[in-house]
Amino acid sequence: MNNKPMPKNIKTIIIVAVVVFVLISLYVMFGTQSGQRAIKDFQSDWTGGINRVVTVYDVNGNVIKTYEGKFDIEYDSDRIKFDDEDGKRHIIFYSTGTVIVDEL
Repeated sequence: MNNKPMPKNIKTIIIVAVVVFVLISLYVMFGTQSGQRAIKDFQSDWTGGINRVVTVYDVNGNVIKTYEGKFDIEYDSDRIKFDDEDGKRHIIFYSTGTVIVDEL
């Protein structure tokens, strides 16, 4: 087995590469909007949700229902889904009107 020490210039290159990688990662996480969203998603996943208000409007703009609490939201092209703080699941289809989600 070869136990030769690593050349000094290879060590320096590896250290510089690691430092550059860390700096780029920090910039992406904290210096860009997508990084900020990723941080928010991480916080939401690990703390049980984000304090939000969900307001559901009918097609005429009248408020049907408002939900407030700490929860995560899933959505796709036709519906929004979340479990409130009481453990009740809510599935709201966009065809019923408009749904606005505000973070508190």
